[in-house]
Amino acid sequence: MEKAEPADAQSVARIAVIGCGWWSQGWHLPHLAANAPSVQIAAIVDANPNPVSTLASSPLLSLEELSKKYNCPHYESVADLLADPEVGPMIDGAVVATSHASHFSIGTSLINEGIHRRRSAEGIEKEEEGISKKRRHGIVLHRTLSILMEKPMTTNVDEAKSLWETSSMNYPEGTFIINHTACYRPQTKLAQRIIASDEIGSIRHISASMNGPLMWLFDDPKNVAWVSKSSSMNGNGYAWGQLAHILAWIYSVLGAGSAKDGVASPTKVYCTMTHAPNTGADVSLAAVITCQDGITFSLDGTALLPGSQYADPPIGKHIRVEIFGTKGSLIYKGDDKKPETGRLEIRKVAEDGKSEFPCAGIEGVDDGFYFEDGDPNGTGPGSMDAFLDACKASSNRFEQYLKHHGHGCESETSVVNDSLIGLRTVQIIEAMYRSSVSGQPEWISS
Repeated sequence: MEKAEPADAQSVARIAVIGCGWWSQGWHLPHLAANAPSVQIAAIVDANPNPVSTLASSPLLSLEELSKKYNCPHYESVADLLADPEVGPMIDGAVVATSHASHFSIGTSLINEGIHRRRSAEGIEKEEEGISKKRRHGIVLHRTLSILMEKPMTTNVDEAKSLWETSSMNYPEGTFIINHTACYRPQTKLAQRIIASDEIGSIRHISASMNGPLMWLFDDPKNVAWVSKSSSMNGNGYAWGQLAHILAWIYSVLGAGSAKDGVASPTKVYCTMTHAPNTGADVSLAAVITCQDGITFSLDGTALLPGSQYADPPIGKHIRVEIFGTKGSLIYKGDDKKPETGRLEIRKVAEDGKSEFPCAGIEGVDDGFYFEDGDPNGTGPGSMDAFLDACKASSNRFEQYLKHHGHGCESETSVVNDSLIGLRTVQIIEAMYRSSVSGQPEWISS
């Protein structure tokens, strides 16, 4: 397969898709293609030349077929991609949609590639005299490598902590987004601003629940990735597969990664679980999370809601988050297939005695409940938008820099990094599984 010709060098974001299974073929690749011409699928990577999925309604395309469809080269490994001198150095971003267990090694390789690019640019800078090199926040300008990683970030706390430290401290110029689509809804952004503004005061209690029609997924032995545990896991099922969404939403709203990233920092978890009869995967759970700052936190969920989100009509997940502060509360709940069933609310007691303040209409936020965004059509969810915006901005900045021989104008952009949200999610879920096995409260691994 011939390598695709790049689009306009000043606007194109060259994206590699790593992992070409059901989700990539049904969502990521079509979304990326719909963002053309400012986005180019520059490479696809999968160890299996013929990807398979128990969830696909029809056979998946082979790598060769995908390569022809999207006019890009394909590779067996990330190492092979990065070693290709014509493609590897030109990648602006990578979508990681592989097994949970592989996220750490792939993410680390990509971050290290970004660090290598920066160090190479620093070496060139030292060798070239008389040229004023453009720096961004003290970092020499280079082709930044950004990452969009499927959730959960990992299933191992040490690996999650390493990705957080490496991405945020060693390579802070690279965007690192975890594909928690609910965290990029307008309602979520508004909830973040409400918490950050201290409108409901100091957070004292969190209550959350997520119930889904998912027994078809978690009680079928064929769905190995969803129900089987690796040697380093104490369990697998609904907690890893679903509760990562609601935990990420909560910590995103609370400001993890911002000035308020210490809010509800977890220290200990007690959890009880029940399991599916055919697979042994967890399908119901209830947990109490102890937080360092004294916040009380309860979390529960089940896959036992009858039906399926892919049925006709589809049955949605029932989601509820209630955050209580010293001045009021923030509530977000509803059926994620029926927006009319809920909305974002602030509840306070005003002078006129009114105690409920819906947030609809504020800064364009719709009056409805919107959580995960799994629409296969269009250009992708907000998480994809944020990732591509970062890739396009970085590519354009670097191409302008090259065009003007090191003197190009540089636009300032903020770098999104979800890794602390990912770490908090992994810490809590991993401790939930340990507690379920031991029958005792378990300290958070740090």
